[in-house]
Amino acid sequence: MASYLLAINCGSSSIKGKLFGIPKSTSEPLDSQASLEVVNIGSKDEKVKIKITWEGDRGENLTEEGKSGDEVDYESLIPFLLDHLTSSAVNLKKEDIKYVTHRIVHGGAHTKGIIVTKEHEEALEEMDKLSEFAPLHNHHAVVAVRSCLNALPQHTSLMVFDTLFHASIPEEVYTYALPPPDRELAMPLRKYGFHGLSYASILQSMSQHLNKEAKDINLVVAHLGSGASACCIRNGESVDTTMGLTPLEGLIGGTRSGTIDPTAIFHLTANPAEGVDFKDYTVSKAEILLNKKSGLSALAGTTNFGTIISRLSYTSGCTKEEHDRAVLAYKVYLDRLMNYISQYLFKLLSTVGIENIDGIVFSGGIGEKGSKLREDVLERLQWLGVEVDKERNDGKNTGRVTEITTRESKIRGWVVETDEEGWSAKLARDEFGF
Repeated sequence: MASYLLAINCGSSSIKGKLFGIPKSTSEPLDSQASLEVVNIGSKDEKVKIKITWEGDRGENLTEEGKSGDEVDYESLIPFLLDHLTSSAVNLKKEDIKYVTHRIVHGGAHTKGIIVTKEHEEALEEMDKLSEFAPLHNHHAVVAVRSCLNALPQHTSLMVFDTLFHASIPEEVYTYALPPPDRELAMPLRKYGFHGLSYASILQSMSQHLNKEAKDINLVVAHLGSGASACCIRNGESVDTTMGLTPLEGLIGGTRSGTIDPTAIFHLTANPAEGVDFKDYTVSKAEILLNKKSGLSALAGTTNFGTIISRLSYTSGCTKEEHDRAVLAYKVYLDRLMNYISQYLFKLLSTVGIENIDGIVFSGGIGEKGSKLREDVLERLQWLGVEVDKERNDGKNTGRVTEITTRESKIRGWVVETDEEGWSAKLARDEFGF
């Protein structure tokens, strides 16, 4: 009987996943079967949409709308997703899914993934305690794990953490200049970093593309999506990243403020510590404002980066106010991104030298689609000998890894498709040895 692994990636408003067939031999690669996605979770104005895309003739592709986003929760969506996955497959039963991996944003001080079964759920309580440091992510992921354990009681789950890749960050980088806390905390107050599964996937892809050992790779990577961060990778390890104790620190996101003066929140709103119900979880008013009401949404009135790019031209059919807001939002976004890319390039230049830098990588939805942003970033690095190949930069990506600089460029530029679910599956395979 065939066995399968399901990799689940719960975001604050979406669920993504991939189904893999487990080969009989450990020397054979995992067999990609299907990709799945649920979007608009929690949205008052849009219905939940589910999409399942099968490889070849393994199943029937499915796209379906459900209830309004604010009428569903993660606990009910997991059985809904599993029902649609199995019903659209040619030959797949729920009991065939032997393993499930779950992307957990915050893993605290954990240095490896945690195994959870129906008989041993103790670790979920600890993960829920860490939800105060990633309230818009961790809690939903924990709900998804519990829901999977109920829907598939015979399977084994592996929780894998975005923070794992950044365990190599040195103490002078992760330390905050703060006094000791006046109460017991679930974990120390320090920089942890996130998007680690993405960075690990990108490192693997670059290692394979360049035919170099991962330990010999030196990169500056920008993972740019609704959540955005950058990472400095030296000798195959993270040595700095923009996100900190929570995903809020660092770059501007679709609805996140990024790094600001901490006192700004006290002037922005009265009673910032006041509790606010967010779906089935309570968070502070400050966290809602900084995580869900700020960023590109606050500056441009939209989180759609493509819309912002189109409004940079006043002839695009937008109003003058929309044009002006888009111009400012783009300039602010580019400024913050350049601050970190320049800083991380300096860290590499001063340690491994320009000849050993393997490049600047753009990934995530904005990074992979934003040709103008990539060009503007790279052109600002001409003083380092960076030369953009405009034709390649403006063209379609030619695979998982696409170079977008000329042969003469002193530092190479790349677009790399990230695969968080694929990396989660790899971690499960390493853990269970199948």
